[in-house]
Amino acid sequence: MEIISTHRQDIVGGIAMNTTLDGEPIRTYAVISAPDLNAIAHIVPPEEVESGGEIHATAVTDVDSAESQVLDVLDNLNPNDIAVFLCANADAYAAALDLLALSDDQDGDLH
Repeated sequence: MEIISTHRQDIVGGIAMNTTLDGEPIRTYAVISAPDLNAIAHIVPPEEVESGGEIHATAVTDVDSAESQVLDVLDNLNPNDIAVFLCANADAYAAALDLLALSDDQDGDLH
């Protein structure tokens, strides 16, 4: 699986990214947040939801579980879908960004 992510914009508690997954575009969000599906409404802007594609979300609970949690979501995405990663803490957030292959020159710091 080839993954490349670039910074799209800073959001509260994380980052929005443009990601390509095996050459196909998807939209990804990684934030430090409780694993609350209701939080997605505050993370993904309504215009993105309306533009099509399904929303897939998962909790990233810790560094050791991050790979399986992130890849499980990525395995189920179609082009133009949205993936939201609700990371339990800063370490889980950093692990998710690493797995999403956010370019080193991109700003993944929390804002």
